[in-house]
Amino acid sequence: MMRHTSALILLLLAAACAPVEAPSPEAAAPAPGGPDAGGTFVTDYGGGNAPVARYVRLPDGTAVPADRGGAGAPGAAGPQPARPADGDAVAEVPEPPSAQRAGRPIATGSAFAVTGNGLAITNAHVVQGCRSVVDDQGRAVRVVAADRRRDLAIIDVGRHFPSVVRFRDRNAVDLGETVLVFGFPYGQALGTGLNVTNGIVTGLAGPGGDVSRFQMNAAVQPGNSGGPAVDDAGLLLGVAVGRLNDIAVLRATGSLPQGVNFAIRADQVARFLSENGVQPERVPAMTGLGARAVSAAVAPAVFQILCRG
Repeated sequence: MMRHTSALILLLLAAACAPVEAPSPEAAAPAPGGPDAGGTFVTDYGGGNAPVARYVRLPDGTAVPADRGGAGAPGAAGPQPARPADGDAVAEVPEPPSAQRAGRPIATGSAFAVTGNGLAITNAHVVQGCRSVVDDQGRAVRVVAADRRRDLAIIDVGRHFPSVVRFRDRNAVDLGETVLVFGFPYGQALGTGLNVTNGIVTGLAGPGGDVSRFQMNAAVQPGNSGGPAVDDAGLLLGVAVGRLNDIAVLRATGSLPQGVNFAIRADQVARFLSENGVQPERVPAMTGLGARAVSAAVAPAVFQILCRG
């Protein structure tokens, strides 16, 4: 068991070290054809404090660096792209047709409002290396601050929100408590509607024993990155960040992982906000409201964002 565990941790961390081959001009050019002809935007969560690798996977399998234009999100310099390792938690979203025509990779992710005047939280890797960031209506989004170590970013969408995601007045995450995850899996492939999944907190640490994360079995798919994970009263538990790769874990341990997904703890989010002069709304613990009521309360605060390269 220890040998398998060590192998798995090494696989999770491999994305921070593996190089990416420079694409040829032919590989970097957008492929002709319809919506399925372009690349797939991929982010690798390396686990712990490892950086996140970003690249576009073209139909022929070539890995094209997502930040080849040299642009970076304000407040954060992007890590060097890396070839994905077999054990990484990987998020993928289809590239919209407009990006294919322009020959520029576009990523999508999720975000949620924490103040009524337009400040929101997402993952740093969602906005990193973007020439511009917009919401799903095409409105400009400003990156206020980004922290690669925590993999968090504060963004300003410049509009009022009728609802925000509130924080609990205690920072603990309890083993076995209910968790609901909100976001936009697979970009535009499933339409523009908000998606919610539910489960429980299944572990109190992330990959490699990282205590800034927790484990849950609520489904996290590509495109969920940056979305809120809330309790059964709609209060923030964490921010969805990644999951284990089934095939890699099978190779390393001989068994398939069952619902092994990760979120950044709410206390990390609160500290990051405080360091940047933002005080989120906190409330005492509440009785569970049920998934329908929580969804109605949280949904207006969650939105999709797009990274334009």
